[in-house]
Amino acid sequence: MKYKRILLLIIILFLTACNTNLTDGEKFKKEYEKYNNEKIELNISKTNIIKYQTKEEINKIIDSKTGVIFIGNPKNNKSRNSIKLLLDAANSTDLQEIYYIDKLEGIKINNIENIKIPIILFVLEGEIKDYSINEKDKLTEDEEIDLYNKYLEGIHKVLQDTCDEEC
Repeated sequence: MKYKRILLLIIILFLTACNTNLTDGEKFKKEYEKYNNEKIELNISKTNIIKYQTKEEINKIIDSKTGVIFIGNPKNNKSRNSIKLLLDAANSTDLQEIYYIDKLEGIKINNIENIKIPIILFVLEGEIKDYSINEKDKLTEDEEIDLYNKYLEGIHKVLQDTCDEEC
């Protein structure tokens, strides 16, 4: 009897340890793919570049740092469309991280009207260089291409690897 309790305790500890060792990418994949049966289906790589952030960390990036910020929700088809295209766009660049939070509450975004989820911010040294709010649950193929290109352009602004007419 005593051995069974010890064995059960070891199994519980092992399972708990396995769950807490997920990378942010694996956690994000699990969180978003969980709703595949009831929402737009996603197939996210477990090696994606999503990095979870607190509202304080997001505000710090907006205030003084550089990065691409995705504010979305896994239950929202607009967010699901957006993240699929954002990850695709990021995969064709040298972007190392996409910062993620699932709530707008407490995020200090100035000078943008009608803020709603999903919103993607492209921030360079504390300045929002561009942003995108997807307002459609379903996108046509042309709308997907346009949104992908907008995300790609925003990523290049953050990476500062684009050339203007003076190059």
